[in-house]
Amino acid sequence: MASNPDPVHIVIGYSKHHLHDRALFSFPCVLMLLEGDPFQALLDGKVDALVIPAADLPDRLPASLEVAALITQTIIQYVDASHPLYDKNVIVVKNDRADLKVLFALLDIRQTYGKVYLTGAGAGGRDYLTIRADSLLRNADVIFYDDLIDTGLLDFYTAEKIFVGKRKGRHHADQDAINQQLYHAALKKQVVVRLKGGDPLIFGRGGEEMAYLQERHIDVEIVAGVSAVQSAAASAGIPLTLRAVSGGVTLLSAHNALAGSTDPTLVYYMCASRLNELQRTLKAEGIDPQIPVALVYKAGFVDESVTLTTIDSMHLQEQASPLLAIIGRTASLYRRRPKILYTGTEPCRCLLPGKIVSLISLKNQANSYNDIDLSLFSGIAFTTPEQVDSFLEIFGQISSRLVLYAYGKATAEKLREKGYNATTQELMP
Repeated sequence: MASNPDPVHIVIGYSKHHLHDRALFSFPCVLMLLEGDPFQALLDGKVDALVIPAADLPDRLPASLEVAALITQTIIQYVDASHPLYDKNVIVVKNDRADLKVLFALLDIRQTYGKVYLTGAGAGGRDYLTIRADSLLRNADVIFYDDLIDTGLLDFYTAEKIFVGKRKGRHHADQDAINQQLYHAALKKQVVVRLKGGDPLIFGRGGEEMAYLQERHIDVEIVAGVSAVQSAAASAGIPLTLRAVSGGVTLLSAHNALAGSTDPTLVYYMCASRLNELQRTLKAEGIDPQIPVALVYKAGFVDESVTLTTIDSMHLQEQASPLLAIIGRTASLYRRRPKILYTGTEPCRCLLPGKIVSLISLKNQANSYNDIDLSLFSGIAFTTPEQVDSFLEIFGQISSRLVLYAYGKATAEKLREKGYNATTQELMP
C-alpha cells in the first residue's frame, strides 16, 4: 500500500461480527471483516488499520505495530465487563504510518490524558534527590508522596500535595486506593508525580502501580532514585562489589522471606560477549529456560534499546556493549514506548505518550547536530513556528514516518506550508 494514501483508500479491519457504529469514521474508508489473526492481516498489508476491543489487546504488540487511538465508542461489543476497558476499543496501525496516526488522533481519548512519573526521592536527606526528579517536581500539577522521604523538600514545590504513605500498622491509603488516585489524576491531563523513597522499582510497589496504569493506557515513566542499599553502602563505606572478593549483589525483602520464597530477578552487567556462557550457567542451575530475559543496550541513553527474549534463546541475540541482562518473570512486564523529540524548553510539560527527549539536552550531549539520529524517534514536537524553520534548516527533509506534533495553530500552519500536511498533528498550546 502507498505510504500516504488518500483517506478514501484506507481499509479498516475488524474481527468481530457485530460492528455497532459504522458512522464513527468521518472520512471515507472501507470496512473489512477479517477471519483468522487480525494482527497478521495488518502486518501483511491486507488492511491499513485494525479496530478491536481494548480488552483483546495483547500484552505486547508485534514490534512494528502500535495503538493509534483509544476510543470510547463501543464499535465492537465486548462482553466481559470485568476488564477495566471493557467499553472501549483501540485502533492499531503500523508504527511507520505517521499519516494514519495523525488521522486517528482526532478520535483518541488519550489526547485528554496526562502522564504519571513514578519517581524516586532517594534514600535519606533531600540532597539525594536527582536533578531529573527536581525538574519533574517543579513542573508537577500534583504530587502523591510516601512516608519514607524527607518531607521538608516538598516545601520547594507549588504542586498540590497528597500524602499516601504506608507504614507497618499505619496505612493511610491501601494500594488499590493509591492506584485509583493516580489514575483519576492522570485523567485530568495533569503532570502527576508519584514520589517514593529510594528507587520506585526496588521494593516500592512501583511495578504494581505501573501495571495498573498501563493497563488503562495511562502513559507512565519511571525516574530512578538512589536506593537504600546504595545509600547505606556509601555511608558505611562498604563496596557492594569488589574484584576478586564479591562479583554481585543480592537484594532481598525480609517480608517476602517470611511469607514464602519467590523467584528472584537476576541482573547481569557487561554480558554482551558472554550470552552463551551465561545461558549455559543458568540452565545448569536448573532455571526454567522459558523465564523471560530483557537485554538492555545503553541503559539510560537516548539510543537505549530493549530486546525481550527467554533464557532458552538469549544466546541467539546479536548484541553490542554495553549490555545488561534482566532475567526473571518481571522482565515480561517490559512495554515498548515511543520516543518523541521535543524542541521546546519545558519537556516535563509535554504530555504526549512516550519518552520525551529534549533536543536541547541532546545537542549538549552530542558533538554536533550531525550526530543526532532522527531514526530513533517516532515523532517530533514543535512549540513555535520558528522552531520549525530552524529544525528544517539543520536537519533538512523530515521522514514521512514521523508524526510532527505542533503546539498551536501557527506552528501547525508552518509545518503544512512546508509540505507536511498529512503527518502534522495540531495540539492545544
